[in-house]
This record gives sequence, C-alpha cells and structure tokens, in this order.
Amino acid sequence: MPETSGFMHHWVNIDSERMERYERMYQWTAASEAFYAPAEIAEGQVIADFGCGPGHAAVEFAKRVGPRGYVHGLDINAEFVTRAKANAKKAGLSERITFHLLQDSRLPLPDAGLDRVVARNTIIYVEDPVFTYREFRRVLRPGGLAHAIEGDWNLTAVEPIPTAEWREVIRAASWAWRRPEIGRKLYGIARRAGFAEVSLQVVTIPDTNGRLRGMIQSVVAYARQSGKLDGEKLDAMLERVNRAMEEGSYLAISPQFLVTART
Repeated sequence: MPETSGFMHHWVNIDSERMERYERMYQWTAASEAFYAPAEIAEGQVIADFGCGPGHAAVEFAKRVGPRGYVHGLDINAEFVTRAKANAKKAGLSERITFHLLQDSRLPLPDAGLDRVVARNTIIYVEDPVFTYREFRRVLRPGGLAHAIEGDWNLTAVEPIPTAEWREVIRAASWAWRRPEIGRKLYGIARRAGFAEVSLQVVTIPDTNGRLRGMIQSVVAYARQSGKLDGEKLDAMLERVNRAMEEGSYLAISPQFLVTART
C-alpha cells in the first residue's frame, strides 16, 4: 500500500494516462463558471490560482482581468507548469500569466499584492491548511478575497454503484487525500487563519453526461493502488458505469463547498 505521504507524491509524479485525464478534467466548463462565481473576478485584478494544474482556469482568468490585470498560476507538478505555459501561449495570453513551480508551503509572491487567490480541489492535499490560508492572507490586499472550492468524498454518489460499494472504494482510495472531508472543514480553517468575514455555499451540479467520469476513474485507480480491493471487482464497477452511460441511467454527484474569505 502507498505511504501516507502519497497524497503529495502522487501529484509531484503523474503518469501519462493520469496527466491526459487531468488535462480533460480541468477544462473550463459551465460548472467551473458556477464554482468560481463568488470570487467575483473582474477586469484589472491580480489573481493567484493555487494548484493551477494545466492552466485552463488561469487562462480563463487572464481573459477576464484583461490587459490591466495579471494572473499567477502555482503548482507542485513540473509537467503541469509546462503544460500551463503552453496553454497560455496557445491562447495568446502568455504576457498576462506567470506560472510558478512551488518548492515549499510558502507562496513565492510578495505581501499584499493580490486581489484574489483561488484554489479548486487543492486544499485537500496541503500539509497545513491553516498555514496555507495565512499565506493567502499575507499575499492579499485589504479587501481581497480567498476563494476555495472543495468537496467531501463521503457525500459523493455514483449511480448505478450501490452506496455501500462506493463507500468501500472511497475508504480504499483515502490514502491519496490528506483530508477526504476537507469541504466541511474549510469554513473553520479560514476563520482560524484570521479571516473575519467568511461566506459558505454548497453547490451540487448533477452529472448525467460524463463530466465526473474522470473523477470516478481517479478514485477507482487510487483504490486499486491501495491493494485493499480486488482488481476485477473494480473493473466490473467501471464497466457498470460505462454501461449506465450508454443506457442513459448514469448519475454522479459531488457536492462542492464554496468558501469565500475576505481580508
């Protein structure tokens, strides 16, 4: 079974199959629009995308902040940073974005220089979420926002997988996440980090067309790596999901906690 530190290591070292899956998963979608709306990203702002992945959200932010704004993308995976730079170049927005390869927990950004910090499905992996939020406070200007989007794996569901079976997969896959229930804890983390004004929404966008299949495949892969579940059983589970997609009976939900904290 992987070491408990795997929740970080499996982001530093990503195989080609996973990398292509994440490239698809991180595209900007209508769901992204809803999840980031409370961040109120606008023209002229300076933004940091913490855990930027292949840079699709950062590119979208660069479009919205315009030539008077700027975006910093931050990630711990070198290939993500390389891909993000390529995606920014393809969009013709390289001059508005800098991508940083993170080396430690401290953000490589000056004090009070940002209007927004955004993080989607990233805080679940950090070593010390309160410290990370204090870093967000440090780099934000007065009145700036830290907006995070996180799930709670215990609240996810996939049809046609029976609840008990899916919970078993989640338990086996949990080695890959430092805090599988991070979504429900995020509000308190922001308050403990010193943010006095914190708002919370829980948004669920049901998936009936396969938007979350990459998520399902990743969870099953983590469960397989744990060595706790039979591989043939996991294969059969994925086959049931694929069959449900073909039959039109597939459904997946992953409630997202949207926590917006103002300095």
